[in-house]
This record gives sequence, C-alpha cells and structure tokens, in this order.
Amino acid sequence: MKKIIILFFLSFLFNSISFASTESDKKICSGFSKWTEEGEFKQIRESKCMTEEEYNAYLNSPDYLCQYYQKSIWKESERAYGKKQYKYTDEKLKKIKKLKDEGKALCDAGKLKEGEAKLIEAITIISFTMMN
Repeated sequence: MKKIIILFFLSFLFNSISFASTESDKKICSGFSKWTEEGEFKQIRESKCMTEEEYNAYLNSPDYLCQYYQKSIWKESERAYGKKQYKYTDEKLKKIKKLKDEGKALCDAGKLKEGEAKLIEAITIISFTMMN
C-alpha cells in the first residue's frame, strides 16, 4: 500500500500540469510539489488555474511571444540553474541582459515585432553557448 501511495505522488511530482474539473467547467492548472528529505510533501510553486478559453486567449494575446521569450531568457541566463548549464562569459551575460532589457522596453512600448527581434537575438546567443 505504501508503494502505491509513493508511486501516486511520484507521478504527481513529474506532472507539473494537471487537469482539474470543477462543477461548471474544466480548468487547466499548473504548479509543482515534491517530497522533502524529511518526508514532507511540500508545494514548491503556487498552482494557477484557468479555463481552456482563458488559456487560449493568453496564448493568442499579441504580447505572448514577448512574455515567453523574456521568461525563457531568465530561465537560461539569469537564474542560478541556467547559469550552471552553460559556459557563459561575463561579456555574453552582459550582452544577453542588454538585449533582454531593450526587447522588454520595446515590447512595453507596443513595438512587439522589434522587441521580439531583440529577445530572439538574446536567445540566439544562449543557443550558441556551450553547455557544461
């Protein structure tokens, strides 16, 4: 019985997106939980739920790519885990940060295509950086 419970929670751990149904409509939820070394089940990332309609509206919003690219750059070049994965030089990190800031400013000003181009340029630098 204990193994079944552990398997259940492991499957939950590896699936960060789950489908939860409510009485009126289905919602798509994201979040992340895991077992700690002390044997406690801990929520790592807050769960956000939205309907499929809201999710599709988010995906089809005009600034979706600007938001997506910025998150991608953050994950790969700014957070500690991303920095460990690549062999960045200080020069490359500064260039990526500069391009991200310029792209964000352009996106915020409503110049989405120009902003996306700057963000893609930063992602290209990341893509051509050797991994550790």
